[in-house]
Amino acid sequence: MSASISRGKTIQILRVTRQAAREPPPHFPRAMLSRFQSSSSSPSSGTNPAPNNAHVKFSAGADENALTAALHGLLDSAGKGGRWELIPSGQGLERSFRFKNFAKTWDFMTAVSLQCKLKNHHPEWSNVYNTTYIRWTTHNPEGLSAKDVELAALCDSLARDFGEVVDDGGSTAQSCDLKQVANRVKSDAGDCCTPKKP
Repeated sequence: MSASISRGKTIQILRVTRQAAREPPPHFPRAMLSRFQSSSSSPSSGTNPAPNNAHVKFSAGADENALTAALHGLLDSAGKGGRWELIPSGQGLERSFRFKNFAKTWDFMTAVSLQCKLKNHHPEWSNVYNTTYIRWTTHNPEGLSAKDVELAALCDSLARDFGEVVDDGGSTAQSCDLKQVANRVKSDAGDCCTPKKP
């Protein structure tokens, strides 16, 4: 097996990623995406009940009604096939993705990273062999943002395209370990989203 991705495979990854950038996943209506970009017209407390009755803490200026509706399709607790979970603070979404092998996992991560570059947003993530843990949250302004929800849905779509292996919770221990790795790295990295003072 080659240690690097062939030129043809790289072009294929870029095509899939560019297509995903142009078209949101089928369960994520384009009209909903445009609503995410508008700010809420009424002042709010910053929290909204999620499908599992936990409280979501949205970023300042987020369209909470539109984001709450979009969360119903993403969250595992909503019972609609979603596999994302709210983080305990309610300020983000997290889940693990498992693939057949490391090469497929790396292809998925490359496609997600290209989307991150296009959207100017990044996840907190970690990877071990064929599993990648991803957490979407916004650091400034703090909370769950439209970009987090949009990119979580995009991750689901890309995972399907790259052949995600879906199991019934058999790899939860590895997922928890990856979550701990991401937590440690985040605390060591400092604040990534606040401009540094000269």
